[in-house]
Amino acid sequence: MILERIRQVYPQLTKSQKKLAGFVANSYQEAAFMTASRMARRLSVNEATVIRFAQRLGYQGYPDLIHDVQAIVQEELKTPEGEAMVAAEEPFLTSLANEVESLQRAATHVSAEAAHRVLALLRGTRRIYVVGQGVWYYLAGAFASGLAMIGLDGRVVAGDAHSLALALADLERSDALVGVAGGESPEIARALAMARQHGARTLAVTWSPISEIAQAADLALTCPAGDASALPSLGPVAAFLDALLQALASMDRAGSQQFAQAVGETTRRLRAG
Repeated sequence: MILERIRQVYPQLTKSQKKLAGFVANSYQEAAFMTASRMARRLSVNEATVIRFAQRLGYQGYPDLIHDVQAIVQEELKTPEGEAMVAAEEPFLTSLANEVESLQRAATHVSAEAAHRVLALLRGTRRIYVVGQGVWYYLAGAFASGLAMIGLDGRVVAGDAHSLALALADLERSDALVGVAGGESPEIARALAMARQHGARTLAVTWSPISEIAQAADLALTCPAGDASALPSLGPVAAFLDALLQALASMDRAGSQQFAQAVGETTRRLRAG
């Protein structure tokens, strides 16, 4: 998938190629039907730079690159339209329709191979540290709590430097560090890079394949934000985390259910006095 290709090679790109990568990754709907010359004019680079960029991503030429970009857009168009057009004058319904569209877009951004690799990364870990800043800390906490409910050792970590340092000091090669962010988070990106250097497994759940945390992690689940929202949408990131949780639980359904029942029974006994 082209967005994953961009994430993997981004650090090695030239300045002009990074400009092209950012445009394709975050504005692919606009890029999808551009010729090489038009994209060059749009970003003020040489047409030859556009062609070399395509080749740097492993394509024979620009037409092959743009074919993959168009495939993403065409896949998104298969999803049903939201109610935004019908409810254009009702802000709540419009926002709700935009959220539905964001979730549909997110679903098209994860290939079967990527889904398999993400689950393989998280399975068999000793502990899963989940890091977030600001509002994303609460999503990280919900995910960590869900992991605990299915019998996995999930631990939420605040995104400040001191909390990250404490977690990193305790991190082992058999652990995983998951970074959750809807925007740039330099501290989390550096924590992911350090964890990766020490041999721990790392995953980013974020908005763009060229964001700092996506670049720092072994793997990334990304969904570029739409232009309609006034604020960063929590929907795609929350959906990625919930889908991960449900998938992990389904892979050991009997064990997850048994653990949840044991927790529920103990809770009832504690409340009964």
